[in-house]
Amino acid sequence: MKKYEGFTLIELIMFIVITSILASAILLSFVTVMSKTPLILQNTIASQTAQQCAEWFLGQRRVSGYSSFTCNATVPTFCTTPAGYTITSSCSTTTIAGDSNYETIAITVSGAGDAGLNLLLAKY
Repeated sequence: MKKYEGFTLIELIMFIVITSILASAILLSFVTVMSKTPLILQNTIASQTAQQCAEWFLGQRRVSGYSSFTCNATVPTFCTTPAGYTITSSCSTTTIAGDSNYETIAITVSGAGDAGLNLLLAKY
């Protein structure tokens, strides 16, 4: 009797079915990741914009002097707004351990992507 080597038809069909299930799962996860990629990019742009504005506030604090810094809630012209985004800022006096010489600046970028940044500045 001669022994045949190779795959049977059942083994071949099982291989095709299992491979197609794995391929569909991989493609589905790939489509899901690719659909969320623009959101990640938009949030990155928003956080970079908020950081640029925060750096402007820190620079103004250095220029004005630490003790004479006054918080201005208007968004400076230096903070360029990318298309599809809006920038808002707010200032408030913060008291820490009975010391009210602190300012909290909240910078919010919204629109295509969202980001927020809070600065705590001391008047020292």
